[in-house]
Formats: sequence, C-alpha cells, structure tokens
Amino acid sequence: MDPSAWYRLDNVGKFYSSQAGSPGQTVFRFAAGMTEDVDGACLQQALDRALERFPSFNVRLRSGLFWRYLEQTGDVPRVRPEDVPICFGLHAGPDSELFRVSFYRRRINVEVSHIVSDGRGTLEFFKAIIGHYVEARYGERDAVDPYEGTEATKTENSFAANYEPEKSASEKMPKPHRLQGLRDEAAPTYFEYHVSAAEVYAAAKARGVSVTSLVVAAVIVALRRSMAPRTRNRTICMDVPVDLRRFYDSHTLRNFFGLAFVSYGGDEPVDSLGDVAQNVQSQLTAATDPEALKRRMNRMVKLERNVFSRVMPLFVKDVALGIGAWASARDVTTTVSSLGRITLPDGAAKHVAQISVLTSSRGLNFVFATYGDDLCVGVSSVFVRQVVLREFCRIFSDLGIQGYVNTNKGDREVTEALRVARIEERAIDRTAGRSRGPESGRGGLVVGVAEGSSATAAGAAEDAGVVMAGAGAVPSAGAVPSTAAAPSAAAAVGSEGSSAAAAVGSVALSAMAAPGAPAAIADPIAHDSKGGPL
Repeated sequence: MDPSAWYRLDNVGKFYSSQAGSPGQTVFRFAAGMTEDVDGACLQQALDRALERFPSFNVRLRSGLFWRYLEQTGDVPRVRPEDVPICFGLHAGPDSELFRVSFYRRRINVEVSHIVSDGRGTLEFFKAIIGHYVEARYGERDAVDPYEGTEATKTENSFAANYEPEKSASEKMPKPHRLQGLRDEAAPTYFEYHVSAAEVYAAAKARGVSVTSLVVAAVIVALRRSMAPRTRNRTICMDVPVDLRRFYDSHTLRNFFGLAFVSYGGDEPVDSLGDVAQNVQSQLTAATDPEALKRRMNRMVKLERNVFSRVMPLFVKDVALGIGAWASARDVTTTVSSLGRITLPDGAAKHVAQISVLTSSRGLNFVFATYGDDLCVGVSSVFVRQVVLREFCRIFSDLGIQGYVNTNKGDREVTEALRVARIEERAIDRTAGRSRGPESGRGGLVVGVAEGSSATAAGAAEDAGVVMAGAGAVPSAGAVPSTAAAPSAAAAVGSEGSSAAAAVGSVALSAMAAPGAPAAIADPIAHDSKGGPL
C-alpha cells in the first residue's frame, strides 16, 4: 500500500462525505454466518490479504478548501470482536477508518462507508475477506474469487469517465406518501427476513415477473395496507438503485450506480400482488433502459460540475448538500435495493452457511440478496411500530412461503417498543373514531421469550395486545448474533388471528444477541437453489 496515494471523491462520495462526523452516516453491512466459530487471528490475516488486493478501501477522509478527498493509509486496521451497534457511524475525525471488520461467534461482519463504495463494490471486498479467511483457516485452495481489472480500473471514477453533458435531463416525480409514526433514530431496528429463494422464484415465475419486481411489489402492497384510509390516495414513490457497471463495462470498486424510480397509488385501487408486480416490472423495464439511466447519471454529474458549486467553500457545500439530502429523502417513501445472487467459490461456499446485507437508514429501507437457497431481505427502520414489516412478511406467508426473521432488539427493548406502539395505535384509533375489540390487537406480532429472559416481557406484550410464544416455539440452532445491544429474546411476525405456535411456525423472528447474551436463532444452514438467477 502506498500511503502517499490519494483519490478524488466520486459524484456519490462527495454527497455522502457531507455526512462525515454526523449520526446519520450511510453504512453498508455485509455479514457471513460461518459453519464454525470465527478465528480472530485468521480473520486478521484475511483482512491483511484483502487490503493488499483492494488498497482503495484502506483510506481516510481529508478536507481541502473546496472538496474532500480520500488518502490511502499504510496502517492496517485490526479486526475486533463486535462491540458497537449495527451500521454504527464510521467517521468521527480525520484519522477515522472508513470500514470495520468484526466478528462474534460464527458471524463475520464487514461494514463500509458509502463515501468509499456502493453495495456492489463492498460486496467484492467482503467476498475477498471471506475467501482469504477460509484459505487461512481451512487451507482451501479454491476459496478466493479473482476480481477483473487493474488497480487503475478498480479505482476509476466511472461517473467522470462516462460523463456526457449533452445527455442529461430531469424528471418530475409525483408528490410521495411519507411514512408517519414515532421514530427512534438513536437506536434503529434492524431485521433479516429469510425465505426460500427457490419458492420466491417460483412465485415470481408464476406471475410472469422477476424476483426483484415481486419483492418491490410486496413492499408496495405492505405499504398500502399499512396506510390510514384517508392517506391511501397518496402515491408511493420508491428508489431502486441500479448497478451501472454492466452498462458501461466498468470494473470500479467505487460508487457507480443510478436510480430507477417506481411509483404506485394515487387513485389506483389496491390490486393483487400479481397485478402490482406486473406494473412494477413495466416501470423497471423502462427506468433501466440504458438511455434513461444515462440521462439521470449525467444530470447528477452536471450538478456537481456547475461552476458555482465548484467555487463554493467546503462549509457552504456541506450546508447545500445537507439541504439536498433532506429534500431527496422527502421525495421518496422508501428504498428497495437488490444485490441479486451472491456466489462464492466452492472452497469458500462450503464453510459459509448464510449471507445477509443491511444498510443504515433515516426512515425505512429494504435491501435483499440471495445466497444458495436463502433469500435474505434486510430491513432498517427508525420507526417504533413495525406495521409495514408485519404486512410484508404476511404477504409471503399467504403465498405459502415459510420464513424467519432475526432482529437486533432484545426482550426489554421489544417490551418497551410494544408498549409505545400500543399507545400510538390507540391514539390513531381515537383519531379515526375506531374501537378495538378484545382480540383485535392480537395475532399481528408474536413474541417468543428465550430461555432465561425475564417474564415481564410476556406480561407487557399481553398488555399491548400481543400473543406470546414460549422459547420452545422458536426453532433453535447455534447462535448467529449480530449486534452489541440486546439481552436475549425472540420475536415473530405471524398472521392475524392465528395461534402462537402456528404464527411462530410461519415466521420466526429471533434476537441477534449481544456478546454474552444467548439467543434462540433459527437454523441458518442454506442449500443450493435450483430456482435460477434473479
């Protein structure tokens, strides 16, 4: 590594660099559930080897008069046992590392700042770390996936390299539905929803759409079902990030993606899932046309190259970008990202049971990927009530697709969230002039308390109108925890009116425990899928 090397920030990196030092930093998290407990020494060797191949990730953010830039560092960061919350901010000062590698029991976590790379670039770094870990731990020869391209192409600013100023255009978007409810931005809730990739693929094929279109449609239907009647005439507007590398034959590991926009609602009825998926597919087909993506990309770069923005001092740019970020967030209801099918070389794949992806959020975000026969939807939410997630899981349950959900919250946090959610639901009911019967609040959220946790969660959940399930109802395997915040507990999303055991059997949701806190985690072992590509 050359400590004197430095890189200009790409178009997206400049935008996210304005978040530096703030609580709202955007961070990707890739996690691998291994078949055995992680060896920290071997993981350190793997990180050292990965950084030799991808030194552009080992950088620090520096500030100039007009723009920030990335400076390579010769110091190799240390892997560490997981000790901070999921997607915790990476930049705290000029010497901050912009990625983090941690482990806990059988799980390896790789978190990268959006300043450095996007989801696709981070995936390649993650795969290199996993491959080199398996190589160091087990001596596997076919474990490391080679990445095409030279060092110059890996660090290329592909936005600038493919900029055509004459081909830019703006688009007018409808006024979006904005999610409402009590928020807890200091302690977001993270979920991993796991279902069979083959079953989801079959459901999508039966409706003549792609898996991406089906998942986006499920999010739309879940949002529509959770909207108050008086707001159902509003339009759901969604960002769907699109990897631009395949359109421009780029091998960069830096940010290089565009946005496809999908909208649904207004005066349209709440159609069936299949009808919504067909609508989404037609919108995505038009939005991912190369010329449409090129126009949007060129508009983003054109704004960056505006003569007035170029001469603004950095502190003025930060204010302007902050306002822009606020306005952009108000233009969409939510974001759904797809990383498609993740594959590993055979030597590595047999040691990796599961892969999940999450991203930080200031609202509600979805990101999904497939590994083997496991399709994992990562959900990040700052809202106290998880009504949209409940409806989202119910949609797949109604299709006959079984699943389970991991969460980062423990029994005390779940108990408090249920209390607050019930208070909010009652306030909404009073405003709408509705009344709830004794059973009307039950069956939506099922909480199973793990062995050894306090019984107060059960009583509190009953007070909140939530059905309880014993620890035995949650299928148990070796723990694959994922954060440092939670006493042991488990929760589940079930179909309304069902028994506790049936609901847990439909969708089991287990706590991703803190170090030292046991949790009942559903079986993470994945099998090869014959469902075909996304």
